[in-house]
Amino acid sequence: MVFLNKLPMTVLLLSSILFASCLSANESLKVIAADSYIKFSGVQNKKTEFKGEFQTFTPVIVFDKDNLEASSIRVEVDLASVESGSEKRDGMLKKSNWFDVENTPKGIFVSNKIELESEGKYKVEGLLTLKGIEQPVTLFMNYVELGRLIELSGDYTLNRLDFKLGLGAWKNPDWVKHEVEVNYKVVLEQ
Repeated sequence: MVFLNKLPMTVLLLSSILFASCLSANESLKVIAADSYIKFSGVQNKKTEFKGEFQTFTPVIVFDKDNLEASSIRVEVDLASVESGSEKRDGMLKKSNWFDVENTPKGIFVSNKIELESEGKYKVEGLLTLKGIEQPVTLFMNYVELGRLIELSGDYTLNRLDFKLGLGAWKNPDWVKHEVEVNYKVVLEQ
């Protein structure tokens, strides 16, 4: 008889725990912006390496290594926040031959599949949109737990012509190599 009186409370408690665990698997993780970045590098005039970084980007990451089907990554990059160490180059990158920030101010990546590749390494398939051009991309992402923090990082080689970046005379790889290396790190709080 005592057990039956406690049964509704036990069911309520177990339901609450189950509901809370389901919620946490589908909530986005808090991004530590000061420790996160999206950087890029390329080669200009066949020999001069240049580097840059996007100062403003917004990742929304739902990641559960035990439930990859419920995991997702969406990153919006403010293309006008580009900094490459040269005001002249930054100005050129914002113009229509490059990022065309007046008409397409955001770059967007949205994952559609995340798979475990090997211990601590994930394959992320998704769509990258730049200048209104959407292309499928595959990223390989490293996963490291650092206490209460998670670090997601990786590299990606982007062919800038796939997104019509660098039009006119800039299409020539003698001016700027077609391949641009992208390096990212996002630190999340669990």
